[in-house]
Order: sequence, then structure tokens, then C-alpha cells
Amino acid sequence: MRRAFNLSFALVAFSSLMVQAPALAGTGRENPEEVVFTGWLRVEDRNVNDLVLVVETAEHCLYAEVLPSGRFIVTVPVGSQAKVAFIKPGHITKEIELDTRHSMSNRKAARANRNVKFDVVLEAESKRPGRNYDGPVGTLGFHKGTGTTKVRHTLNVVAADHVRKTP
Repeated sequence: MRRAFNLSFALVAFSSLMVQAPALAGTGRENPEEVVFTGWLRVEDRNVNDLVLVVETAEHCLYAEVLPSGRFIVTVPVGSQAKVAFIKPGHITKEIELDTRHSMSNRKAARANRNVKFDVVLEAESKRPGRNYDGPVGTLGFHKGTGTTKVRHTLNVVAADHVRKTP
């Protein structure tokens, strides 16, 4: 016995697949107007459940995801600056600045800078009692013109009551 091809069933299945395709395909696509910063947080006890990750631009507080492995993902709009604070009880808080103003200055830079990766190590307060970092510990930015990644580290440690106040 031979089965007949059911055209109406095939059309319904095909149209259903076409409706769902954009939603399924969208999970892996990057927004060309954003730079994704992916990092790994290192702490001695390897527990990041009590970590607070704060991401602020001039206008908004942005969402950032922290996985149990310590991996975090921060998405920053192109052309903006963000301050990221890593806060964990019993550890010295670290802040970094992310600057995406020149990240997409040409095609090569746009491809290279779509995803930027880095690590952050949090130190226990017991290793440096009464101490804090004097402002952000580093900046991730991009050179004007070439769009190549620019990294700056500034690990200035001061007494906790002498920390500089940022405007």
C-alpha cells in the first residue's frame, strides 16, 4: 500500500517552522550595536553565589549574568562607557571601566571587537585588611582609528577611609 503525500500537512508544518525560525536563530546572533564582554571571575573559595555584579552607564543600569562557574557576560551599547563593580562579601570590591566608543571604527575592528574576553581576580579582605582600591582597577577600551583593544591597569591600593570619590 502506497501513502499519498499530504500537501496541506506539509504546508502547515513548513509555515510553522518558518514562524519559529527567527526566534530559534536569534539566540546565537549578536547585535551589531553592542559589544559583549565575557569574563571569568576568580575567587579563592570558588563560590560566586553571593557575588553582586553592577553595570552602570551614564543613563542606565545594565543587566549582567554571572554563572556558577564564575563566568560573567556584560553587554554594552557601542559608543558608550560603562562602569562595572564586582562586589562580594569578605573581598575587596573591584571596579573596571568599559569604553566602547571606538570599538567599531572599521570592518576589521567590528569583527574583532564583537566579543571581548578577560578575567577578574577578587582578593580576600584578610590579605589586605583595611585597604581598598583607589578607583577603577582597569579600563578596557579601543584605540581611535584602528579600533584595536586598549587595556590599562591601575591597582592603586589605599587605606579604606582614603578612597577617592568618583563624581
